[in-house]
Amino acid sequence: MNIATAIIAVVYVIVLFYFIIKGNKKSSNIDDFTVGGWSMSLGISIFYFTATWVSAASVLGVPGILYANGFAGITGWFAGWFFATAILPLIAYKIRRPMFPVRTIPEYMRLRFEPYAKKSFLQSWSSVMIIFGYISYVTIQITGIGYLLSQVTGLSYIVSIFIFLIFILITVLGGVWSVALTDVLNTIVIIVGLIFAASLILMKTGGISELFAQAALINTAATEGGTAIPKGGLFSPLGTFSMAAMIGIFLSNSLGAAVSPHWPTRLLSAKNVKTAVFTPLLSTGLLTLVFSCLLVLGIGGRVLIPTMPSGMTTDQIVPLLISQHMNPLVAGILIAAIFAAALSTANGMILQASIATSYDLYRNLSKKKVEDRALIRITQVLLIIISIISFVFSINPPAFIAMVAAYVFGFFGCAFIGPIFFGLYWKRANKQAAYVGTIVGAVTYILLIILQNQGVYTFIIPPVAIGMGLSCTGMLICTLIYPPAPRVAWEPYFEEHISKETKELVDLAMKNG
Repeated sequence: MNIATAIIAVVYVIVLFYFIIKGNKKSSNIDDFTVGGWSMSLGISIFYFTATWVSAASVLGVPGILYANGFAGITGWFAGWFFATAILPLIAYKIRRPMFPVRTIPEYMRLRFEPYAKKSFLQSWSSVMIIFGYISYVTIQITGIGYLLSQVTGLSYIVSIFIFLIFILITVLGGVWSVALTDVLNTIVIIVGLIFAASLILMKTGGISELFAQAALINTAATEGGTAIPKGGLFSPLGTFSMAAMIGIFLSNSLGAAVSPHWPTRLLSAKNVKTAVFTPLLSTGLLTLVFSCLLVLGIGGRVLIPTMPSGMTTDQIVPLLISQHMNPLVAGILIAAIFAAALSTANGMILQASIATSYDLYRNLSKKKVEDRALIRITQVLLIIISIISFVFSINPPAFIAMVAAYVFGFFGCAFIGPIFFGLYWKRANKQAAYVGTIVGAVTYILLIILQNQGVYTFIIPPVAIGMGLSCTGMLICTLIYPPAPRVAWEPYFEEHISKETKELVDLAMKNG
């Protein structure tokens, strides 16, 4: 590690610790720890939201997809994620509407579909899916940083991911406020780092017009021993993907991402409905800047390095650009940006998985009341355990980072798209529909992905579309044939003022007071 990179790293860590300490002081009860007390301002919410979108799967995986498949990365990933951002205000408008909103998405499932249950299996099942999905997603964040640090510092992969594990734990133990305030710093570092890096790549390739002119001439294989592409192949909207596969990727990254629990949960933290709705809308400007830079890195990397060296995957194009085509100052800033991107996503998802375990499983099923301080301590212990589990899984990492991200979003989409949209926009949607929708959707998707990856069957319709379709169809049928949901279930999301009975039931279910 050169001196410039070391100085940048030290400055980043010092400022990071300032925000960690500040965030820890604000987490005094379970409301603060889980959703920031439903009090985050628009400015903090925008940074909190943006930092979560821009993960290692984005900063390392997306340039890798662009490098290998060209504009297919725009079709499946960019378009999908921006469509998800456009959908999220529809969720925010409803889910943040109650005076005292839920603290988690599994708790929403309970209050909206079985408010009278003393112990909600629906809440527990939802939390299990969240734990499974986020451990998978955190694993790819750790993997991405392991690739980066090992390649640019010379440290072993194991040592690199262990260092990142320590940073995850430091930033997450203070709860949502600690994560949100560090995300202010991380978002700034991500944007600055990507702008510097993309600007340097444009200089080396002769500007944006020359970059695309050279990209149009490339006909080499992305990796040694791979299949060569025709000239102009990088501009294909499908790349090497079939139409069915691309539709599946788009649906996973759009509808699936929009209902992935960590994004609606971030919108729950906003101080009011207006803030929740405007957060994704105003974040779009920052995300456009970020993904424009990633486009330059991916396509520019293919121009500067037409074929990856032997033994390297396309996910390693950004570390390779750092080591071969960037001066120490820009390299240091970009490394900090990638580290910040992975950290801002990993800590938030580990927090969500831990809260799902302590709050939505243990607290939900406990026979006696669990005090706030005790629950926070339990969650902090679980943060350590889940972080270590993710670390262990990342020792043998997945081959393609961005594809794993699409799988996780597809899984969440099949599990939650029906319960979230039916529940928020159709009063009649009932408990039976929620059970069928979330179980059928999730199980169908997992089975179809297994069959597809083992080559047992090639689907004309992508698995995510089948899973979402069966989930929503099942919910529609159950909603129509079973009695409608009781008023106390839908009233908080449809009425400005709720009845005394509903308020008492909500307080009882959330164990307030």
